[in-house]
Amino acid sequence: MSIFKCKTCGGDLVLTIGSDTAYCDHCGQPSPVDPQDVKEYLDVYESAERLMRTGTLSGCEDALIRLRTISFIPQAKEAAELCEKKIEELRVNRSEKESQKADDEKKSASLGALIIGLIVLFLLAILACIGYAVFRLVQGDLSRTEVIVLIAVAAVFALLLIIGKIRSK
Repeated sequence: MSIFKCKTCGGDLVLTIGSDTAYCDHCGQPSPVDPQDVKEYLDVYESAERLMRTGTLSGCEDALIRLRTISFIPQAKEAAELCEKKIEELRVNRSEKESQKADDEKKSASLGALIIGLIVLFLLAILACIGYAVFRLVQGDLSRTEVIVLIAVAAVFALLLIIGKIRSK
C-alpha cells in the first residue's frame, strides 16, 4: 500500500472507497490507482469497521490506527473522526465506572466500620451487664442462679453477634 502523489502538481491524491481513480486534492487531476492497492485499502477499511463494531476500547483504538493509514480516503477520515469520538466516550464511561466502583468500595468500608463499631459497643454493653450482675451477686441482691442465667444470655448474644459478623464476610 502506498500513498500516491499527483503527477501534475505533487499534491496528495484522494481516493473514494470503491473507486479505481484518485483525484488530486490540489489541482483536481484524476489519476488511476492500481486495483490491487484499491483492494488493500478496502480490506483495511473493512477490518477497521469490524474492530469499531466490537465496541471495546482496544478494538476502537486498533481501528483508529488502521483508519489513519488510509486517511487520504475521505470515508476513512470521517470514520477515524467517529472512532476518536467513540474512544473518548468509552474512556469517559470507563472512568465513570471506576469512580463508581471506588465510591461503592468506600461506602462498603464505611458501613463495615460502622457495623464493627456497633458490635464493639454491644459487646461492651454485654460486659457491663455481666459486671453489674456480678456486683449485685457480691452485694447479695441476686442469687448465683440468676447471675449464671444473665451471664449465659449475654454470652449467647455475644456469640450470635460474632458468628453473624464472621458469616457476613
